Amino acid sequence: MINVSDAWKRAFPGTHFAFLAMDEVENSPEHQGIEVFKASLEKDLRSKWGGKGRSDLKSMHPFSAYEAYYRKFGQGYPVLHQLESVALKGKPILSPSALVSCMFMAELKNGILTAGHALERCAAPLMLDVAQGTEIYKVLGGREKKLLQGDMFLSGRDGILSSVFHGPDDRSFVTLQTVRVLFCCYGVPSVTATELSCHLEEIERLVRTLSPSSKRAELAVLPL
Repeated sequence: MINVSDAWKRAFPGTHFAFLAMDEVENSPEHQGIEVFKASLEKDLRSKWGGKGRSDLKSMHPFSAYEAYYRKFGQGYPVLHQLESVALKGKPILSPSALVSCMFMAELKNGILTAGHALERCAAPLMLDVAQGTEIYKVLGGREKKLLQGDMFLSGRDGILSSVFHGPDDRSFVTLQTVRVLFCCYGVPSVTATELSCHLEEIERLVRTLSPSSKRAELAVLPL
């Protein structure tokens, strides 16, 4: 389903990318079972990190690995900021839909950077590549962003779908009408293939709570 460029392999030796494609999913603004999981996770995160500071979060794997990657571009890891908001500041986990909540919850719990796409809006073939710094796409919200040289990105026949630094595009985002979904995990150095696959399996379990009739189309860790 997703190919990996030789340039990506040369730029990120020993690094992995993983994806989960699911069919026949259902989505809704909220779902009782997902809300129960969300409330439990918020409680667990606050219990685990209560009394600690941002430096404690940054020092823990895999947050430290992602923070190191983002610091190369002069920024911090956004999932770390979201965890800080929920665990240290007591704010709720916010999401536009129950299906996206499945991804957000696993991201906060496991620290793995994940992008969600409506698979029916992703035109094959899909390619994982490394940016030259000239590529441009519209990110969520419609603003145009230029890729940073050396960043990882995923593209399809119709253009860029996501990048590590700028996130998902404004065309393939998950909606309430999404019936086929693609979750993509960007690994960074020292994040293992097993961590990525376990993270996606956790997302799959949450999606099945929301949508018991959903089916796994493919789960893979790249490069093969």
